[in-house]
Amino acid sequence: MAMRTLRWMVLGLSGLSPVWALQPKELEDWFASSSGLAMSPSDAQQEATRSWNALAKCGVEISTLQSLRDVLHDSSSLDLPLEVIRKQIIELAEQHIKADKLKQLYGALSGVYTLSGGLQLPKAEAQAMTHLLALKRAEPDDLKELYKVMYGYYGLGFDRALAQAQAIQLAEAGADAASYKETYSATVQKGQQEALLEASKVSVAKNLNGLVRRYALDGKAYTASEFQQYYGAAWLSAWIESPMEKRLSTDRRAYTAAQFSRHFGRSWASLYQGRPEATQLRLAEDDQVYKMAEYQKYYGDQWHEKWSASPELACQECSPYMRVSTFTLAV
Repeated sequence: MAMRTLRWMVLGLSGLSPVWALQPKELEDWFASSSGLAMSPSDAQQEATRSWNALAKCGVEISTLQSLRDVLHDSSSLDLPLEVIRKQIIELAEQHIKADKLKQLYGALSGVYTLSGGLQLPKAEAQAMTHLLALKRAEPDDLKELYKVMYGYYGLGFDRALAQAQAIQLAEAGADAASYKETYSATVQKGQQEALLEASKVSVAKNLNGLVRRYALDGKAYTASEFQQYYGAAWLSAWIESPMEKRLSTDRRAYTAAQFSRHFGRSWASLYQGRPEATQLRLAEDDQVYKMAEYQKYYGDQWHEKWSASPELACQECSPYMRVSTFTLAV
């Protein structure tokens, strides 16, 4: 009988255990290595024991950690010291923040406006804001486009500090820059403060064809317009703090509307609307996996905070984050 090697997804079949892509010893070794986090052997062992389980279930591999570490430590990019990276990298990996996204966000925040359209924040402020915006799933291009319509020769004439603050807040929320400029220009005669509020409302509501939804405290998904109707003056902060809806793509992964837009181009909206809502999952402090509805039921009005701090797992309908192990079978 011929011998044939088959790639087999280990899914908890009888007598078999999951073979994770990340193993405890290799994680410990990477933590201790000079190209990793350069921890002492005892600290590396302790941190690997603490963080391996969640990282493995999140599908994190050493290559993922290495990419994050390199961008965070690169003197031409964020240039963070290792002691700071050690505090940030696990959370970034558990939330599936890409190294390229960190680099792009930092470039947008720290870059010189006349050269790259950047916000030109001081280094320390740009470093801290990169971490925050990455976790809020802000888009670097949105940040730069918003700043461009507010500041500079072709902008709305905002001073730098106002333009920076507005662009950062609306990048967190997700906003359409063209709608912001048009609405502000049409309402500024009523006063700057009213124009700022109205431009924020319209630009967020119209972003990505108004298809973006976030999960409110009741655990249900709503558009920005619906948040505005329900929360009134507090809508923007409530919107920013609420998790985004994701939908299942044909590759059995869950993506936000912004990710669909980047990948599918002009056809993204119809494709996004036609795909099912993903049932997102998180790993809780008790090492159990829960849905949003379960977080909402257990934590009540604090569920948003608990959810955002919990490691992000593959959605219920998604392909699992497990290594495809190789077995040799006689067939």
